[in-house]
Amino acid sequence: MFDDVHSSDEESPVPDADSCSGKQLGELFTTTLQPCSEVSASLKRVCGLHLSQSYDSRKLAVGLSRKTLQLYDVREGGDISISNGTLGQFESGIRGVRFFNGDSNSLLCCTEQGDVFLYDVRCSDNGAVHRFEDTSEGLKKTMTSCDINQNDRVVCATSEVQKNGDTFLLFFDVRQRKYLGCYWECHSDDITNVRFHPSNPDLVASGSVDGLVNVFNISQTTEDDALEYCFNVETAIDSINWHADPTGRDLVACVTTTNDLHLYDVASQDCVARFEREQITKAMHRTSAIDCNVVGTHNYGNGSFFVLAGSNYNKGTECLRTLRYDNKTLLPDRSFGGNRQIVRASVYNEKERYLIATGECGLLALWKCDNEPETTVNGASKGLKQKLHVSHRAKPY
Repeated sequence: MFDDVHSSDEESPVPDADSCSGKQLGELFTTTLQPCSEVSASLKRVCGLHLSQSYDSRKLAVGLSRKTLQLYDVREGGDISISNGTLGQFESGIRGVRFFNGDSNSLLCCTEQGDVFLYDVRCSDNGAVHRFEDTSEGLKKTMTSCDINQNDRVVCATSEVQKNGDTFLLFFDVRQRKYLGCYWECHSDDITNVRFHPSNPDLVASGSVDGLVNVFNISQTTEDDALEYCFNVETAIDSINWHADPTGRDLVACVTTTNDLHLYDVASQDCVARFEREQITKAMHRTSAIDCNVVGTHNYGNGSFFVLAGSNYNKGTECLRTLRYDNKTLLPDRSFGGNRQIVRASVYNEKERYLIATGECGLLALWKCDNEPETTVNGASKGLKQKLHVSHRAKPY
């Protein structure tokens, strides 16, 4: 993770380019969009690392590499404008930003130093109303990500490997504003991402450098019982996300640090699909896999999802596209013109149908999208299964 370090473009033997003609590209990516709004987060050199949008779609929180948390307004027409400026200026890097699911005024921000700050964005003094921290073992633990569950009652923050060799999922009670407990035996390396299930408040998934994606049911009494599923991706994990297919089954998408994409069926523990960086590059109709940048995955809201990916060539300006997932295949979807940076974070508004992205130039860009495609997610190939045995731990709350 970095604070004020920008991408050093990977050496490519040949410049990255489209693998087909402009006419063919237009036939494949039938929708080409231009940003309807773009603002700069700072006049200084800065990278946008984290984004979160309020559930009412009107507020946008941005975590910057200069250890600054900013708040923006998103108007109905798609215009982005600075709201009340800087919410927080921290001593250590921002590691996660998340609005509450049912309260557009409540916002979480976790920092590397080991704090999770709770903000009421209506407050004029821009100060945090509470700070969650775990000092049960003396020093605070170095944090890497955070999320809040569907009913806005439990916060989970994750850690790097600590000096004692353990890595932690830390739980906090939002209403009582206190530390609840932790899990610490299911990962053996830095936990890079944590995501609660979008509708089930008891399910949470975590991804780690150790290559494991764990799914926990935090309503269980012990850590051993809470661990319901474990998927071995066999490479370091950058980010994860929950999706659902038209039949309602839960899927977990995993983006690796090598820009591969894995998709798992949670209930059956099957690997539904795997796309290596080269396959994603081919699906984007680009020529250089070493330049492929997989930003993440987003739900359309109609039982399907898409992958946002771009090219690092020419500082990201050449290519930013989405690929629609359909029956173990990535299909050309939309092309986002006017991008001026290597994208590092994005949010997609399912209701308003627009994409917001930020990245290594510190720009916030919004593209309005057209109607979502009607797709299905079918079939499941047999994949890798693994169940870990861990010692019993007390229920975190």
